[in-house]
Amino acid sequence: MFFKAYYALMWRMTIARILIIMLLLKTAPQDLPYSFRLMARVITLYFISGVIIQSNVVEPLVAINVMALNIVVLLSFSYTLLSLRGLKARFVQTISALLGAGIIFNLLAWPLSSLIGMEDASDMMVALIALLMLSMLSWELLVTAHIYRNALNLHMVNSIMLSFALFFISMMLSQLFFPETR
Repeated sequence: MFFKAYYALMWRMTIARILIIMLLLKTAPQDLPYSFRLMARVITLYFISGVIIQSNVVEPLVAINVMALNIVVLLSFSYTLLSLRGLKARFVQTISALLGAGIIFNLLAWPLSSLIGMEDASDMMVALIALLMLSMLSWELLVTAHIYRNALNLHMVNSIMLSFALFFISMMLSQLFFPETR
């Protein structure tokens, strides 16, 4: 019993370590285990963390809908790209990597998003928060590009364009279906 719990903990720590190193562009999706169970857990945790972050800005029901749409767009976009390149077998690890990195970015953004709603924040504080959020968004786009580069066997320039395309598609659909998120 002890060894089973220890092994499960070490497995999770290894996954977290791989994802953290992925944020530094040092590991790739194929470094994660091919596991539907892991993918399901990562999707669930990404959804929950995203709803928490979004709820600081919009109503909780809107946050739930925005995150559900975000996940559907990410799954569809990634599956389409992998299918077009004949690499559907990489879907599970690619999604685990994208959403696993997304969870970490959500956790990093959580303190900043809670500061957004402060009424007594100075202009300097608001500008600093905006700069940090923009920096984090840029970093997330770069990590997404890195994951797509490895998953799709592309040059970094092409994967950066795909990363931006995913971002803009997600934003446009979010604004189209949920205009109150503006």
